[in-house]
This record gives sequence, structure tokens and C-alpha cells, in this order.
Amino acid sequence: MSEARAISQPGLPRTPEWRDVDAATFRSAIVARDRPAVLKGLVAHWPVVKAAKQSPQALHAYLQAQDSRQLTQTYVATSEIKGLFFYRDDMSGLNFERAHKPLSDVVAAILSQEGQPERPAIYAPAAAAALLPRFAGENSMPLLDSGIMPRLWAGNKVTAATHYDMSDGVACVAAGRKRFTFFPPEQLPNLYVGPLDMAPGGLPTSMVRLADPDFARYPRFAEALAAAEVAELEPGDAVYIPNMWWHNVESLDPLNLLVNYWWFESSRGPASPFTAMALGLMAISELPESRRDIWRRMFDHYVFRTAGEPVPYLPPDKRGMLGSMNPSLETYLRAQIVRSLTATLPREQTEQIQRWIEAAGGGKP
Repeated sequence: MSEARAISQPGLPRTPEWRDVDAATFRSAIVARDRPAVLKGLVAHWPVVKAAKQSPQALHAYLQAQDSRQLTQTYVATSEIKGLFFYRDDMSGLNFERAHKPLSDVVAAILSQEGQPERPAIYAPAAAAALLPRFAGENSMPLLDSGIMPRLWAGNKVTAATHYDMSDGVACVAAGRKRFTFFPPEQLPNLYVGPLDMAPGGLPTSMVRLADPDFARYPRFAEALAAAEVAELEPGDAVYIPNMWWHNVESLDPLNLLVNYWWFESSRGPASPFTAMALGLMAISELPESRRDIWRRMFDHYVFRTAGEPVPYLPPDKRGMLGSMNPSLETYLRAQIVRSLTATLPREQTEQIQRWIEAAGGGKP
């Protein structure tokens, strides 16, 4: 097992590269760094990679032979978007349409474009491995638990704009070349993120076009670039992406297939942090500045625990909602949230929701 740093691309440093990585090294030396890492040749032995290296037609035949013909979501757009699935210029929506096709049909549609000067952009994101029943067994991931199932991403020369994932991931290049540009989580203020509830891939996305940044409109993006790094992957390579690291993903060839695995490396509570932020927007963001500052301190103390355990002076079984999470406490907290959100609803709706809570066993922990 060894680490090697590639020669830097002009302007941006290269993400560190590792070779001959086994599961133990992955956990102890790579995941522990909490930074992206290229895993050279990790899946070069996969049958799907070998098929893709043979020819695009061989890759299509490999996928078609096991395609269940179930439909997967597909993004389609004209050549005018230049492969970047993004916002419309007037922010009235997104610049592509959605369709549903079997995965092997998506690849066939891409192959049929060969020789066309104006090719539409085609992208099938996050197709479940269940669409290809033999895929996971034939192309196994040596670093992760077998229960973590892969998702497949097929497309032509398209770009997934700068976004983050809420889970840790390993992305494996099966066909075509990929370029990942990474930004650390702390670059959030410099990335000019678009609407949280409208994004091309469903997750918060930067408004800056990485290939042609408008520094007059987004001047702080220069600071983000100063902290960025880039990784270019060949078929058979993989990259580890810690959750909350921003990344822009460019497909560099006419046909590309990516296989990725998502999981969460440490313990995670029963609710989504993003949902908690949405509730915070409702409850805190409109308060006067002095009161927002008070609640910031409350969150630091009770939620982020910047000073350590907030109530060490109480016996563990007397800490109420500050105690260790368990099914009873989870039910109680959910009930409190629901009651808060329904306080202004008509009485009939509130009573119906209350009956649901009681049926679920909602009560104090």
C-alpha cells in the first residue's frame, strides 16, 4: 500500500492518489483523513470495466444482457446547454427535461448519436443496481460491506454542477474519463449556492459555472478556487468523497458510466440534518439579531456541544430530551416537532394528527 501525489495541473493541486488499497488501509489511512482520495486501479478487474475498454458496443451488450427493463429517470436537454445540467438563465426552473427509460436504452441512445455534430445531452443519474440484477455480484466493491448497494450513472459529455452529498461515497469509473473538482466544506460562503429547494441533482448546488466562472458576479469564488483540488480518473479508477465536500463532476468522453456507493461512516441520528436546518429557517432566521445570537449559543451548547456534555450533573436516566437517543425519546421528539408545526392548523387537522401521534405511542420519554 502506498500513497503517491500526482503532478499538479496548472492552477489547481491534484487530489492525492493511492494504489493497492485494501479495506484496512481504506478505513485507517484514507477515511480517517476526511479528505478526497483517488484510488488508482481499484476496480480495473471488474467485468463492466473490461467490457467498456473493449468497445462502447461491448459495454452496451454487457448491460443489455442483464437489463431487467425497469425504467430509470433520465435527464435530456438540447446541445445548447453544452452538457451542463443547471438552472435556466432566468431561474424559472431547470434547463432539462425528465424522461424514464431502461438503462441499456439510455446507453443505446448515446451510441446512436455518434457522428452527430449537435448532440443532445443525456444523463441517467443514480440508477439502482436492482435494474441490472447480476451487476453488484459480478462487480463487487472490495472496500465496503456487501450490503452497500451501488448506483449507476450513465451519460455522454455532461457535467454535474458543484454540489455536496450527505453521505460518504466511493465513485468508480467504469467507462470514459471523469474530472472531479473538490472544494472543502468551509468554502460554502464562497460558492454562491442556489435555492436549497430547487437544484439540478436535488441537493444544494453552486450557481457558478466552473468552466466559465463569472467573477464580476461571483467575486468570492476566486477564494473557493484557491482552496480547490482536482482529480482526473481513468476507467478502473475510483475516488473517495467524504460527505459535505463540494464536487463538480465532468464527463470527458462521449460515453461514460460511473458506479458509486453511498454510506455514512459514523453514527447518525434518526432525523436528517437538512430537515433540522429547514425547521431552523422557520423558527430562527426571522428573529431579531440579538435573539438569533442567543439561539446560536443555545445550539452550540445543546446541539453542537462545543463545551462538552451539556448536562453531566444529571443522572443519565434523568436527562429527558438531552439523554441518549432511544426509540421512546425519538417518538417524543417527533411528537414535539409535529405539535409545533401544526399549532396554527385548523382544529380538525390538528386533532387528526394528534390521533396519529397517539397511535404511534407519542409521549414523554
